[in-house]
Amino acid sequence: MIVVVPDVLNAAELKHIRETLTDEDFLDGRATAGTRAVGVKQNLQTDRRSDRLSSLQTMILAALDRNGLFKTAIAPRRIVPPRFNLYKPGMHYGDHVDNAIMGDAGDPIRIDCSFTLFVSEPADYDGGELIIKSSYGPTSLKLPAGHAVAYPTYFYHEVTPVRSGARLACVSWLQSLIRDPAKREVILDLALASDRVSAGGGPTAKEALAFLDKARKNLLRLWIET
Repeated sequence: MIVVVPDVLNAAELKHIRETLTDEDFLDGRATAGTRAVGVKQNLQTDRRSDRLSSLQTMILAALDRNGLFKTAIAPRRIVPPRFNLYKPGMHYGDHVDNAIMGDAGDPIRIDCSFTLFVSEPADYDGGELIIKSSYGPTSLKLPAGHAVAYPTYFYHEVTPVRSGARLACVSWLQSLIRDPAKREVILDLALASDRVSAGGGPTAKEALAFLDKARKNLLRLWIET
């Protein structure tokens, strides 16, 4: 399940991130790439030891915590401290799958979901699309600044080459309280149905019925034995 989460950050928070980060905060992204990813990764990323990054991480985590859609769809249990990636012209990140385990050696985190939070506006750069590849085929995303997308970590994904401008985004990975993505999707559908019922009749009632019907069928798929 790929979930787009609008308006995680507001305009003031985006402005603060852009004004806070400088070129000195970024290192060669290959330093943290796995054995397979190091050959396809060409970007810059923030230094984990940066004092400025710490305050931005706190702000990002607070923004995610106040976002109802993110919390319902992903049910985060633990989140890896966010970092920022910067792509300048010619930079890209080829097809890869993120690591299953992250965190420090004495405190490992099982990774269920990855997310990208866009900081640059789409008009600020050419290229740089995030391509997520599921069993339904590739999904190309270039979202407005402040919007995020979350997806199962086992999906192949890539960032296409940036042709001009600069692409700045925040990325992180998390362990969910609900390990199975199919079960997370059912929970989300039920929550969306509840929201539509609360909103009243008309089109929202039809949307609620559609979500409930989908949740019922998916629960049958999870539980039924033939």
